[in-house]
Amino acid sequence: MPFLHKNKVNNFFNFKNKKVLILGGSSGFGKKISELFLDLGAEVFIVARNKRRLEKIYNDSINKKKTHIYKTDINSEHEMNNFISDIKKKTKYLNIIIYCCGTNIRESFVNLQYKNFNDVLQTNFISALKTYKKLFFLVKSKKQFTRIINFCSIFSTTTIQSRTSYSTSKAALLMLTKNLALEWSKYNTTVNAISPGPFLTKINLPVLKNKKEYEKFCEKIPLNRFGNVEEILTAVLFLSSEKSSYVTGSEIIVDGGWTI
Repeated sequence: MPFLHKNKVNNFFNFKNKKVLILGGSSGFGKKISELFLDLGAEVFIVARNKRRLEKIYNDSINKKKTHIYKTDINSEHEMNNFISDIKKKTKYLNIIIYCCGTNIRESFVNLQYKNFNDVLQTNFISALKTYKKLFFLVKSKKQFTRIINFCSIFSTTTIQSRTSYSTSKAALLMLTKNLALEWSKYNTTVNAISPGPFLTKINLPVLKNKKEYEKFCEKIPLNRFGNVEEILTAVLFLSSEKSSYVTGSEIIVDGGWTI
């Protein structure tokens, strides 16, 4: 007899009709995650700045009734309030919240511009903090489980040159993850982080366009390559599962071995 029947295994990752909010959901990791949950039958609320990309996800969706798109600049208080107000009309709870918003401006510390530093900190950390404050009313119900996943970075705990703004912001997001895990555990909520290493995403284009720099990066990676976006999805599914109820305040590193 198998230890687990196939149907029981499938129930571990049953997301049908689950309410999923993805912030930064129109490109990179967020786009793939949005498409994944739509394919799995979830009702998905997708927030991003790019209207054209959002509309493409909607048009490609196999279930448009469960696809909600919001053209929103997460750094705008007014726009943030608008999308949250609309979500409040559509649901009384959220099962899964994933914060994928991110930006990076590469500058040496000596040449660091305060405006650039503040812009990176705003998108990568402060807007996440503000969003969770505003979404608390959709989390506090003990009758429904909530899984929160923050996309941090291997540079939350290590760094390289010209990453002062990025590393600082992602380190702050990682500690916010741990703090929320402590404070919101009483609401049937877990809060975890996924920290990617180098992936084939838009944020890494400056490296990808420079063959020598790309090869130099790959020398530090035991798998000797950047990750494909799809390779992050299993970590997302694990942390999003209702059955992953004893994992909180944790960080899953997906980096091809960079941080060994």
